[in-house]
Amino acid sequence: GDRRAAAAKNPATITRILLSHFNWDKEKLMERYFDGNLEKLFAECHVINPSKKSRTRQMNTRSSAQDMPCQICYLNYPNSYFTGLECGHKFCMQCWSEYLTTKIMEEGMGQTISCPAHGCDILVDDNTVMRLITDSKVKLKYQHLITNSFVECNRLLKWCPAPDCHHVVKVQYPDAKPVRCKCGRQFCFNCGENWHDPVKCKWLKKWIKKCDDDSETSNWIAANTKECPKCHVTIEKDGGCNHMVCRNQNCKAEFCWVCLGPWEPHGSAWYNCNRYNEDDAKAARDAQ
Repeated sequence: GDRRAAAAKNPATITRILLSHFNWDKEKLMERYFDGNLEKLFAECHVINPSKKSRTRQMNTRSSAQDMPCQICYLNYPNSYFTGLECGHKFCMQCWSEYLTTKIMEEGMGQTISCPAHGCDILVDDNTVMRLITDSKVKLKYQHLITNSFVECNRLLKWCPAPDCHHVVKVQYPDAKPVRCKCGRQFCFNCGENWHDPVKCKWLKKWIKKCDDDSETSNWIAANTKECPKCHVTIEKDGGCNHMVCRNQNCKAEFCWVCLGPWEPHGSAWYNCNRYNEDDAKAARDAQ
């Protein structure tokens, strides 16, 4: 009873980090929490034991009489402009804000951002992030990222696939069935695609992959081949000069690979087209 009460006294931010480490499995966390080795548990989850926090903080409080340099940007600031986690590493607010923004917006990190100090693996809790970030767009992205770990681990929850929608849909039991988000988007709860009855999710997935592969093939063909300007058969150039001879036995047209015009006026300009006009060539390609 006492230990359960002690567990309940942990700050919500720490509890969220612990739960995230155990994929939001409350039972597994409780089992580890009460097996006696708390130090090992906190170290594994990269947090400082909350019962030791106040002592750490007191040890790291310096006199604020003079300015001191930030260990990231080396600019001098008063002590009040520094902040840090329970590990005791302190940096200026500006460096914290830039560090967190980069981690969230460019690296897509949420629950796993650690202290910026070299070699320190203590995780930044969500209260600290929300306090140090002022840009609402960054805050929204961060909230989405930390919520995502919970949604991904819960079989009854699914993000709405509509672009720019941040809603989560909850169901009674996970199944391939149509669900509708508050934003109005209807989708298959199982695979997240548009509702596709009577086709099974696995077949739809295969079909989508086939279409993607086909479009990749089309992209390659567009980038690496051209059509004979006379008979329109597809030709791939495998090195050599620009003088092309169509291999279609009924055609055998001679043309320039660059401008797609007849070869005759090019004379001996084997490697440089003397008639090339970028706009005309593009128009000829697009017409194909």
